[in-house]
Amino acid sequence: MSRALAADGLHSVSQPDRPLRLIGSLAQLLEESGVRYCHWKSNAAIDRSASGENDLDLLVARGDLGPFIEVLSRLGFKRAYKPGPSIPGIESFYGYDADADRLVHVHAHYQLVLGDDRTKNYRLPIEDTYLESATRTGLFPLPSIELEYVVFVIRMVLKYCTWDELAWCAVRARRAQPSRTERSEQEHLSARVDAERAIALVEEHLPYVGAELFADCVAVLGADRSTRHRLRTGRRLEESLQPHARYSRRADATLRVGRRVALAARRRTHGVPRNRLVGGGAMVGIMGGDGSGKSTALAALYDWLRPEFDVRLVHLGKPRWSATTFTVRATLKGVTFGADAVARVIRAAPARRLASQVEVYRPLVWLVCTARDRHNAYRHARRFASDGGLVLCDRYPHPRLRSMEAPLIATRTAEGPDNRVVRAMIEVEQRYHRSIAPPELLAVLRVDPEIAVRRKTEERPDSVRARGAEVWNIDWRGSRAHVVDASQSEDSVARELKALVWSTLT
Repeated sequence: MSRALAADGLHSVSQPDRPLRLIGSLAQLLEESGVRYCHWKSNAAIDRSASGENDLDLLVARGDLGPFIEVLSRLGFKRAYKPGPSIPGIESFYGYDADADRLVHVHAHYQLVLGDDRTKNYRLPIEDTYLESATRTGLFPLPSIELEYVVFVIRMVLKYCTWDELAWCAVRARRAQPSRTERSEQEHLSARVDAERAIALVEEHLPYVGAELFADCVAVLGADRSTRHRLRTGRRLEESLQPHARYSRRADATLRVGRRVALAARRRTHGVPRNRLVGGGAMVGIMGGDGSGKSTALAALYDWLRPEFDVRLVHLGKPRWSATTFTVRATLKGVTFGADAVARVIRAAPARRLASQVEVYRPLVWLVCTARDRHNAYRHARRFASDGGLVLCDRYPHPRLRSMEAPLIATRTAEGPDNRVVRAMIEVEQRYHRSIAPPELLAVLRVDPEIAVRRKTEERPDSVRARGAEVWNIDWRGSRAHVVDASQSEDSVARELKALVWSTLT
């Protein structure tokens, strides 16, 4: 590990000699492009940021926004957002380091906006000063220790010394205070900062805060200050920053409380909101016979994307039954049972004919219901993807398939009944399948049927062999499908799929 020497307000922090390849390339290209930026906070753990374990919190000069985004685009980063109120001056970008098999989150700030996480109501208009103080002594340019310390203190007071935060923590029998990571950061900064220099910077660049109020802010971050003192200091700081706020203090407090309640309710119902893609979401279809590893591959993709992105798993091979399907199937079973009972008791010919007709048409009606449910599952998934979400689809229908996820009524009735009812069902089934457009990415897991038989020991070998042979024998050239050799190890297949998925996203 290399260390930057502490001198003239510079950091003394560890910076790794071998960061993630993607992060190293990002730092190099930003320097070559002349982008003015710095890693503006949490520099006590800069090594974790360089390894991709933490977000990269970059403050970027507004005038260099174009080159900055161009560099990110060259490296394959994708713009993302969280549904709900946005914070001006902050954007999220995600990249994928294939070598480390890790997602990298760049949290880009074009303004120094601080405050409660739900509103970020206050801006410190010292971005130019902050960037001018930055010095590159390792992987990233870092601001002067004094400026970082000043901003850290203001951030913590705005975050933990408000009445709603204190009340919320009191209800949960906790003290409103910085987290363990934030306390570690505070200790790191306090041990290295020149206090007199920090006060001088406050008086020069933040005169509306002033030395006295800043000293009180430093004091309330200790453990020995009363709740009353903390509330008073937090209120004074908010009042001093009002000229640089987006909302009044009252409006900000109302929004904080409302969004806190809404988020708590959402966590209990739909879970924590996750990122969606600004460029639009995508549907990823995975195809393959039994034993090709579809379920394992989909689970790997889901576990990889889910921590950061809004992802859904959809099974188009066996779609969830709709209310209509339940009703139709129950009705047909009831008719069959009733007709059989009547035929056994009174041996009536009409009852026997009805039971016979139901037995002929019931499997065909079920196929129509399956096609309808598949169409509905696709429709809901497509809407979700169009709204920026990511959909992973198991057993995606394809025109080259004949026995799996394909219209089957015409094949099964080739030597059976041919009447208007059957022809109508054939047309309905085919129309439902025609409505399913190709996904943004279609991956075919292709494996030798004999390998599939050895893998899928819990099912009949002839069934596994037949389903695997269909995918194995299709010539996928010209189909826009990406063929993946599924005889590789699970890890190799997952890495290949991840690279395909990431290259498909916009």
